[in-house]
Amino acid sequence: MKSETITALSSAAGRGAVAVVRMSGPEAKSILSGCFLRADRLEHGRMVLGTLDAGRLRDRVLAVMFYAPESYTGEDVAEVHCHGSPEVYEAIIRRFIALGARLAEPGEFTRRAFEAGKMSLDEAEAVSDLINAQSAAAANAAYDGMRGALHKAVSGIYDRLLSLAGEMTAALDYPEEDVEARTSAEALPTVRECIRALKALADSYGAGEKIREGVRVAIVGLPNAGKSSLLNSLLGSDRAIVTAKAGTTRDTIECSYEYKGVLFTLIDTAGVRDTDDEAEAAGVARSAAAAKTAHIVLRVIDLSAPVILPVETSGAVIDVYNKTDIAEGGADAVSALTGKGIRELKERIYRTALGGKISSGGAMITNGRHYALVLEAAEELAHAEEAFSADAVDLASAAVSGALSALGRVTGANATEDVLDDIFSRFCVGK
Repeated sequence: MKSETITALSSAAGRGAVAVVRMSGPEAKSILSGCFLRADRLEHGRMVLGTLDAGRLRDRVLAVMFYAPESYTGEDVAEVHCHGSPEVYEAIIRRFIALGARLAEPGEFTRRAFEAGKMSLDEAEAVSDLINAQSAAAANAAYDGMRGALHKAVSGIYDRLLSLAGEMTAALDYPEEDVEARTSAEALPTVRECIRALKALADSYGAGEKIREGVRVAIVGLPNAGKSSLLNSLLGSDRAIVTAKAGTTRDTIECSYEYKGVLFTLIDTAGVRDTDDEAEAAGVARSAAAAKTAHIVLRVIDLSAPVILPVETSGAVIDVYNKTDIAEGGADAVSALTGKGIRELKERIYRTALGGKISSGGAMITNGRHYALVLEAAEELAHAEEAFSADAVDLASAAVSGALSALGRVTGANATEDVLDDIFSRFCVGK
């Protein structure tokens, strides 16, 4: 399949000012030459303005060639920047297919880049994360990953373990020289350092997952504590209906804001109380469910009638004393009505969620697959540490091999076809 030339729309589908159609493969130049009237002027990386004959229509386009191996996929790559009418770019794709290309599968361009050694598997996954980033922090973390931050950290550990594996092979091949005890003594510091490095990577996932997916913040409290007013104040707009009547909010309302590049999704919930109203009771049940799954719960307490509501959650709880406009409160108290203390509250939410662990150029795990594999590698090395402590080099060798296998699946060094198929199937067609 790699010998086939593929094509797809690389820009977003729909109508716009400009669309980009991409081709990759050995016939990219000849196919483009068959319909672009100034193909003789194409040079590597240089845009050429000219007419493209798509059969039923023509368009004035910019075309560019990137010749192998200096291209995204490592193959000859052609791009056509045309007007963004679906009628135009679809006609160009049909023309390319008629001249010998086929429609690309999801993620096939990036998969070819991975298979050509242009990027590791974790870097390829970061490409998808960057495309799908919903906040500046998520985009920056994906960029760090795409530029090799995680790959460098994992490869450094992998290389140390690979060298250690070679030393163990020598020790096992010559048991008569009684080198097992010496090998264990020399290997233990390396294993322990690698365990510490893996645990540090694993510890970054708590913040990394929130950066990638966003932070869910549930707002809970008694009726009329000011939950909806607090949501509106945090958003800076009137999203939730606010009245003096208790029980106005009957269902959960979700809205998002971005703070310091991180996406926070607020969940306004029904006031918690005993009620015979069926709709309100359902809302109270949803409040409890939202609190259980939230990363952070804002427990809103009315300063004029302070009652602290019990909250069941696996996340962190921030007590928000509200209504300083009508009652005295401490330094962290707020007024959702006037906006007093809201900026400080946003900072508290941010620090509680991420603990200041925002990466800029450093290694951070944001992907659940990587997290599981790093934990697997650390567990294998813990077994190796036990084996080395008992001078059981054969058992330690098996455990180190297990750690190498796990880390190789992060970078793609030993990824199986089914894993690659699953990862790249989640990419868009044009990437």
